Amino acid sequence: WNWNKLLISNTIKPYRTMIGENDDLLPDTDDGFNDELTEGGDDQDLEEVRDAMLDDQALSEREVAAFFEGFTLFNVKVRSLQSQLESAKAINRSRSERNMAMRSMHSFRGMNMSLEDKRRVLLSSFKSAGESSPAPEPQPHFVRSLGGMPSIAPQVALQKSLRELSIKKIKTEHEDEPEVQKLLKELEEFEKKQKKLEKQLQSAGIMIAEDIPYEEAKEQVEQIAKRMNEIGSVDGEEYFKLEKDFEKYNTALMLTDEWIEEQEENERKWEESNAGDNLEALKKLRRHMPVNVKSLSEAQLSSDFTPNNKVLPKTIAKKFKRTNVLQLIRVDPDDIVRMHPSTLENLRVTGMTLTERRAMYSHIGSIGPRWKSMQADPMTERKWTWFKMMKQNFRENLDAYQRHVAKYGPPGEHPYATRSNPKEGCPLIGKQCPLKADKLIDYDNDYGYTDEAEYEVSNVRKADAEDPGAKAMREAAELAREKKASLRGDDLKKHYKGKVLQVSLANGSCDNMDEAMDRMEFLEGKWIEDRLMDPEVTDERKRKELSAFSDALNDLKLQILQFADRSGMQLTGKKDANADQPDIRSAIELGLSEDLYEATTDFFEGITERMEEMKATDGRLKSSIEQLGELLDELHERNIATLKELGVDRPEPSRKRKTREEIASEIKAKMVPEEEEVPEEAFEEEPARGGLMSAIRGGDGGGRGGLMAAIAGRGRGGGGDDGGGRGGLMAAIAGRGRGRGGPSGGRGDLMSAIAARGGGRGKARE
Repeated sequence: WNWNKLLISNTIKPYRTMIGENDDLLPDTDDGFNDELTEGGDDQDLEEVRDAMLDDQALSEREVAAFFEGFTLFNVKVRSLQSQLESAKAINRSRSERNMAMRSMHSFRGMNMSLEDKRRVLLSSFKSAGESSPAPEPQPHFVRSLGGMPSIAPQVALQKSLRELSIKKIKTEHEDEPEVQKLLKELEEFEKKQKKLEKQLQSAGIMIAEDIPYEEAKEQVEQIAKRMNEIGSVDGEEYFKLEKDFEKYNTALMLTDEWIEEQEENERKWEESNAGDNLEALKKLRRHMPVNVKSLSEAQLSSDFTPNNKVLPKTIAKKFKRTNVLQLIRVDPDDIVRMHPSTLENLRVTGMTLTERRAMYSHIGSIGPRWKSMQADPMTERKWTWFKMMKQNFRENLDAYQRHVAKYGPPGEHPYATRSNPKEGCPLIGKQCPLKADKLIDYDNDYGYTDEAEYEVSNVRKADAEDPGAKAMREAAELAREKKASLRGDDLKKHYKGKVLQVSLANGSCDNMDEAMDRMEFLEGKWIEDRLMDPEVTDERKRKELSAFSDALNDLKLQILQFADRSGMQLTGKKDANADQPDIRSAIELGLSEDLYEATTDFFEGITERMEEMKATDGRLKSSIEQLGELLDELHERNIATLKELGVDRPEPSRKRKTREEIASEIKAKMVPEEEEVPEEAFEEEPARGGLMSAIRGGDGGGRGGLMAAIAGRGRGGGGDDGGGRGGLMAAIAGRGRGRGGPSGGRGDLMSAIAARGGGRGKARE
């Protein structure tokens, strides 16, 4: 069943991505889809549902798998919505806590009260606000008269009256000036729009902030907060009015430049005070987390040896895979910025310890301002909201931890209450204590993974578009594929009797088999070359090679499943010959399938031999090779049987397959350095230089010769006897390049001269 589920999921993958492109709640890349069915807590219940559906004869395996694929998409959308809801709650909670802190901070200034009294008064004030009788209908703010505070209604009325008189006066005095009249008309229209907007905001329950100076707003907030704590629940009507007025002045206060600067300064101090501890927490987690944590399973994390020959505890491996937001620690921040918001919203963030939250904030803290500057875009705004939720949760956990430490002491000096002395020390049990909760997973050890900012990157590189060599190779490969597909197409059309869908599926299957064999040949060459370059076998080398083998088998597994599924094999349930579907494949597909069977067998043997050579053991790799080998053996038997039914022989291989030995021989031949050829002239003596006339005469030849003799002697080689005699032009031509000791004098015919051209090297020129 698991194999068929992987196969169908891989088939649905491109359509799932298409859905994500048109749905903001789904990721637009396949990386954002997590396997919710295998990592959820109700996996056992889902397995029971699967078994029941498979037992129902009315449903095929593909229909069952498609149902759970849709279930996965539904879970992704639900998690995205839940994350947005949690983010909104965290922001509202932060706003409420900020208002409460500001109210309590201003209300206790100048009051000579103990800390316990302040807590009691603050608690009673908020309790009375919640339990008071229903509030009366609020009156307009310009007619309110708060306790002990002057009414502002006469001032507002006077300002409004003076303003109307001023406008009438301007209209009268400048009646003949059209520009002034036009400006006044525009101002009146603008005021009407402004009033409409204010009414809409008020009807939506949004408080419109007034332009109040910082000092005045701050003073009013302090007075109102003090008064609210004085009256408590005595006067519910006055308390309601005070609360509304507090909101007005507090909103105006938060819009002033002074308050914004003060908050920015407080935020900067908070960041600086926690930066060191956050960075140390980040390094702790990195020492426990491999760079490729995303591509490793929980079983691999908890069984593979770490760089310092330790094994990661199962609790930590489980935490990294279940609370998968921690995997972002090994993702480049620039890549996180570009992620789809649904991908972030679907990351599991519950149950994180304070150390984990510190590490996460240290890693993504620099990303928040970048998202904030781009939050005009709706998708980026969701990412900014997610970041604020993560930061708010971190601050809440940190504040609770620091309050607890301030009251009962830091780690190492944190006594706990006992039965004999229950009133001294921390009374909290288990993970109720923030210190114990933070140590549920201990990150103080070192498992050898780098604590530097090293991230998992893709090794796939795109060739330069302007590189003529790469372009020519790509075009040649495309041309070869097209030619091969064209040749196959005619035979496939004949076999499938012109059925376009079956011909298309068969062509795709053939291309995939070619691609799988090319991939195996490439990997074998790469692995052999790496071994020849560095033959030393270390623990790190074993780990890397086993990881490469595992990745290769995982990729090959899905392709083999597709080929087996196309042959009609039953991939799930009990073995039943009657459950297999008829094999409708053509002879071309069967021949390629046999080529794949031979290539895969050689590939598996190479992996097994290398593991024995390194003395490395891996139960999962061995099991995967055995299972895939059994599947390929069954596929091989079906190939032979179907070829026999068709009454045809196995087609000739369309490609020359290279064995491991041939690949190794080619690589060794390329690695042998070629000896540089030394020219023969380098071993001959350098001739002595003569004068100009000697050069013209041909060197040290004896006798007086004219120009024709010089021409005749040029390049002839040889002794002094050859230099003297006069010869004709044809003799000169005949003697050119003839070699040593040719006669100088006799005239030769033209054919002999041509025949003698290049007849020998002779001596070096003199």
